[in-house]
Amino acid sequence: MRTSKFYLILISFLIFASSKVSSQAQNITINTQNNQDNSITINFEKKKPGSYSLAVLFSNVTNCNVTDFRMVINGYSGQLVKLKPINSSNGISYSMNYYYTLGKVNPRVDSLFQYLLPFKNGKKVRIMEASYIGEKYFGSEKPLNWKSYLVKSQSPDTIYSMRKGIVVDVNKDYDNNSSENAEYTSKRNLVTIEHEDGTFAQYKGFKKSSFFVTLGQEIYPQEALGIVEKYDKNDYRFDFSIFYLFDKDFELNGKQTLKDYKSKYKYLKPYFATEEGVLQIDSDKEYTVLANEEEIMKEFSRSEKKKYLKKSK
Repeated sequence: MRTSKFYLILISFLIFASSKVSSQAQNITINTQNNQDNSITINFEKKKPGSYSLAVLFSNVTNCNVTDFRMVINGYSGQLVKLKPINSSNGISYSMNYYYTLGKVNPRVDSLFQYLLPFKNGKKVRIMEASYIGEKYFGSEKPLNWKSYLVKSQSPDTIYSMRKGIVVDVNKDYDNNSSENAEYTSKRNLVTIEHEDGTFAQYKGFKKSSFFVTLGQEIYPQEALGIVEKYDKNDYRFDFSIFYLFDKDFELNGKQTLKDYKSKYKYLKPYFATEEGVLQIDSDKEYTVLANEEEIMKEFSRSEKKKYLKKSK
């Protein structure tokens, strides 16, 4: 997940924008409205669902008292700030940079929450801890508390959600890129789900045409997400991790190289409900998925519980 960086320069009410990211890839855009009283309303538009942290930095300001600010954007559009002129007879001029990234900075994470393993109830799986690719191939620093898991199998498993949440990203751009001896590829289809406490679960390694969910969809525990892709000649591989945004200075990451890159996200070693008990995963051990009604419904509202119980009868 890369912090997107945009420059918006407004001088004498003329806007110039430049970005290394194509306009189609920009999730958040900022636009301005010039008012008759010489004030300026600055608005935003957001294409994707989910919580995004936004930093807006001002410079070269004349005829206005405005300071840099940060905020979390949840909706798809709205007003950021209204600039008012000190001298209402004259206009305002300024430069403005804005940066955004997925997540709320340092949310109140429930570190004891019991997740479900991302497989069908009752399935036994051997789970491995995954190494950090950036450290192995590019010499970059591992994210804080790096923790990611992988499962290899001989057949294409269906993957299920670990917790209630909202689908905030779906990447299904890649065809099957498996080779005889694949060690690493960044071209993997994935689903990212945001949870109520501000954490995210990322599920990586889906077959392109296998998705069962869509962007913005509300997801419940043990809901099918998609089917695992072939990773190399012998195996199907699926990766999953849970993380949250912790770096309040996330905009500084935009100038880093791959080698110098430091992640904005902190990873969790979560607790999982299994038939072997509620536990944290040890690498290269087998665990059996436990997804009973109690585990599935623990984040449900009263109406969701009634609906689920009625459907399951």
